[in-house]
Amino acid sequence: MSEAILKVSSLHKYFDDLHVLQGVDLEVQRGEMVCMVGSSGSGKSTFLRCLNFMEQPSAGRIEFNGKAVGRESAETRDGAPTYTYDERELVRLRTHVGMVFQQFNLFPHMTVMQNVMEGPATVLRTGKEEAGKRAKENLEKVGLLEKADQYPSRLSGGQQQRVAIARALAMKPDVMLFDEVTSSLDPELVGEVLNVMRDLSAEGMTMIVVTHELGFAYHLAKQVLFLHDGVIHERGTPDEVLKNPQKERTKGFLAGFTDFYF
Repeated sequence: MSEAILKVSSLHKYFDDLHVLQGVDLEVQRGEMVCMVGSSGSGKSTFLRCLNFMEQPSAGRIEFNGKAVGRESAETRDGAPTYTYDERELVRLRTHVGMVFQQFNLFPHMTVMQNVMEGPATVLRTGKEEAGKRAKENLEKVGLLEKADQYPSRLSGGQQQRVAIARALAMKPDVMLFDEVTSSLDPELVGEVLNVMRDLSAEGMTMIVVTHELGFAYHLAKQVLFLHDGVIHERGTPDEVLKNPQKERTKGFLAGFTDFYF
């Protein structure tokens, strides 16, 4: 039977009066890749940031491995429960939820090896020898072990993004979140990053991917979500959402893409 590793119910997020997420529901099975598509400003990045609590939800429930995060309060908002969060709980949770951003955010004064070792060493208190072993394993996984002693400035954008993926993997997360990780790369470098993500999916990593790479989403996602104005307007298999969309807003969004392949 499938096992839900993540369940989101009626997720809302406000920034002052701006209602960015308006009741998003999602269930992700262990080992599943979910791809989220939509126009800029639709709330995709905010949704990911709520999942690892870089942004705290305004209302709604998030469960990891069957356990709700936070403590439910007596108040509701937009008909959804609200929660209070303990920072220590959130710190622990973030060690299980890796996130890779559009910008690489590598430490420029550290070598590739040091960048990948930093999280396990400082957050998990992993010993230097074990952190180094883990770093080498993950750099090999992304095809960059030979660059271990280089500084980020000597790497291409695609290589830097692959180091960022290795850094996230070094924390041994249960779920990986990818936020438009290829959008700042030159076209010829996109493939090398997507290939790493494809390999991770084949190994059974649970992944939630915000992307405009629709061909990638079509071939690898188990489910695709189309987010518009903070609401999931359409969800289903890649065939259902990307090839045979039912909603006009989904059709309008996809009309702007003519270069992805089924």
